[in-house]
Amino acid sequence: MTVAHERSDAPYSSRSAAPPKPAAHLILALLQRSRGAFAFALTACVLNGIASVMLVATLNRALSQPSSADSALAWRFALCAIVALMTRVISGVLFARLSQDTMAQLREHVARRVAAAELRDVERIGAAPVQSVLTDDATNVSMLFFALPNIVMHGSIVFGCLGYLAWLSWPVCLLALTAIVTGSLGYHTGDKRAIASLEAAGKAQDKLFGYLGALFAGAKELKLHRARSQQFVEGQLGAAIGEVRDHRRRAFSAYAVGVGWIIFLFYAFLGAAAFWPSLGVRADTPAAAGYVIVFLFMLVPLDGLLNNLPTVNAARVSLDRIENVMSEFGDVAATPPTPAEARAAHAPFSTLTLRGVTHSYFHERDERMFRIGPVDLTFRPGELVFIVGGNGSGKTTLAKVLTGLYEPEGGVIEVDGAPVGANERAAYRERFTAVFNDFHLFDALLGIVDPNDASHADADARANALVAKLALDHKVQVVDGAFSTRALSTGQRKRLALVIAYLEDRPLYLFDEWAADQDPAFKAVFYEQLLPELRARGKTVIVITHDDRYFRLADRVLKLENGKVVNETFGAGARLAVIGEAGNGTVG
Repeated sequence: MTVAHERSDAPYSSRSAAPPKPAAHLILALLQRSRGAFAFALTACVLNGIASVMLVATLNRALSQPSSADSALAWRFALCAIVALMTRVISGVLFARLSQDTMAQLREHVARRVAAAELRDVERIGAAPVQSVLTDDATNVSMLFFALPNIVMHGSIVFGCLGYLAWLSWPVCLLALTAIVTGSLGYHTGDKRAIASLEAAGKAQDKLFGYLGALFAGAKELKLHRARSQQFVEGQLGAAIGEVRDHRRRAFSAYAVGVGWIIFLFYAFLGAAAFWPSLGVRADTPAAAGYVIVFLFMLVPLDGLLNNLPTVNAARVSLDRIENVMSEFGDVAATPPTPAEARAAHAPFSTLTLRGVTHSYFHERDERMFRIGPVDLTFRPGELVFIVGGNGSGKTTLAKVLTGLYEPEGGVIEVDGAPVGANERAAYRERFTAVFNDFHLFDALLGIVDPNDASHADADARANALVAKLALDHKVQVVDGAFSTRALSTGQRKRLALVIAYLEDRPLYLFDEWAADQDPAFKAVFYEQLLPELRARGKTVIVITHDDRYFRLADRVLKLENGKVVNETFGAGARLAVIGEAGNGTVG
């Protein structure tokens, strides 16, 4: 993920990640709101298993003892069939709803954690692992709820059949248990290899999502160079696709071998029970027929039980991956804005001061650690300040520290003499409106229009007036609090970002190379009309720029080199203010 044009995508300092929580903890948390439905669905599955075992027992009695096959036995058979049908349908519907509810809650959980995380963690981790979690891993977790009813029902049937076998003949039951236990030991060996392969597939998928992002982000470069496109698609992207495929092949092949091994042992048990007289399990013809019926009836649910276990293991691996990824974002939950944060968005102030502020990160271009600061600056309302300097001088990083997006490693930020600590940082950020060079334009006036207010007429009118002022009314309109289109050039979308900034009406404004994508006419409008207008409204306006022809309009121009403020000059606005104060006798 590209963070800024002058810095790497990984800040130097990074908060230690919270330890991941067990997968069971996460799934229980997700099921908290649906625990009643979950318990009812599990009960239905168990009842289905009991009804199914009673079906085979009733059928076995009717076949082995024809004299007892009366109407009462037939009604019992019909009742068991109806109960089995109803409980299967009920459990299937409930688990289908739980599956989709859990996937939605999981995605909301991930989205909230990412939204609440510090910017440096978001930039460091990138989008690829989160996209993998929200798609493949979330799907694996949701599939758990399609596997659970089968596991519970089939497990109930298998255990019920074993109990029925024990009632018919203890030697036969012990022989069946021996086959199942022996097969399970072999299955467990393959299961360990399969889980390792699933975990490796998850890591490979993170890499795959990174390459898929590059497929879109680098579309222009790929179109212009066919050899590059071929090497990327067939080389890097193709290798990542193949790696995911190979790991999953190994995992599910191991499961297939394990299932086949257990079923083979079950066939061996069936043959031993039928053809090995010395075991003492051979019975008369009706009893042997009963064994065969139970064996064959148990074979299908045993196969279904084993074939659903890979889904459970895949979900368990995905839950662990989700918590591992989320732990990288820190253990911070998204919360609604507090009253203090809401007040801070429009609260007046006298001074904003940086005292000895420092911040370090890895400078990708020079392959070295880069440090900004120590920076000592003071900003006041009604002031227009330009920040200038070459690429890589630290301007954007300083802007992110100033706006509270990065936490200073050293020094302190003060508002009217009060230091901004960890507890105050969220409220401090609410004082700023910023349009960064790598900005994102949302499709609606989020945070400006009240979603509970059905009428957006006032907000629409104010927004459309600004759209017209920026000469975009022929391309886009604001309707019901949303832009009619975002299919615009970068410069035009930046103008819409400026519309949102104006509507936010906060005390501090920061623009990072806003005019870089504008034609000369709109550069003039931005510097000569919009910025002075904001200053006249008492806003503190900070502009990162290279447009030296407009430096004269600033009250101050701060020059950065190698992360330090090396020069501070006063523009024409500041000089006029000083002259006016001298004429009033206020300046010595």
